[in-house]
Amino acid sequence: MSQLSQSYLEKVVAWTHGGVAIERMNMTLEQKFRAQMCLECYRVFMNNPATPIRTIVKNIAARDYKQLIDCADMGNQASIEMAQALGVHRHPETGAISLRSETNISNDIWLVNQLLARLNTSKKHIHLAMVEANVEWLSEYGRQTGTWQAVKEANQEMFKLHNDFKDDDDPQEQMPNTNINITGDVSVVKEGRESLSDEERERLRKKYGLTDKELAQELEEINGVWQPVDDEEEKPDIFDENL
Repeated sequence: MSQLSQSYLEKVVAWTHGGVAIERMNMTLEQKFRAQMCLECYRVFMNNPATPIRTIVKNIAARDYKQLIDCADMGNQASIEMAQALGVHRHPETGAISLRSETNISNDIWLVNQLLARLNTSKKHIHLAMVEANVEWLSEYGRQTGTWQAVKEANQEMFKLHNDFKDDDDPQEQMPNTNINITGDVSVVKEGRESLSDEERERLRKKYGLTDKELAQELEEINGVWQPVDDEEEKPDIFDENL
């Protein structure tokens, strides 16, 4: 079986990273078709890793071959040239469209696996995604058939995969505890302290000869309580129409 060259692989990888149109790549028509098809296979597999790559390749190839022949039958020149390069044709008697050969499919699978390894995709993440897909299938199967034991097992496996959904780096859990309580009168008080009553404030003010504003400042510095105090003289409202 003929294998794809390393040079072709590097071209495909460069194309996936470079954002260059496939038409501008230095490849044959057959190579361009394979590059586009295998990139789509890669994306489908990443979204549904439970599906075998061979199945994805065969399904996409069958779809593309049919579209190619349909367009070629309508006289599309580009489709005619591509069909000829790939050796795709419609059977004159049955109308069946030729299938992709096993040699081509094997080379397609090899290229998809290379893309999985090259496009910054960890094998661990791929395997994890495959296991998750199987667990989700088991859970869905259990719900549809009423097999609640299957649902229970699926949930247990999902918890194991994600360490019971415990996140050691949970930012909310690492936020510092300020130990601040909000009282009913919206005074901010450190834990373990209470706002002074009006009688207590009055006794302290008289004992130390302080104004209400000075007493409030002292209390704020001592126990972290902020208690608003009215100004000694009410300032006129600049928008008061009676002024």
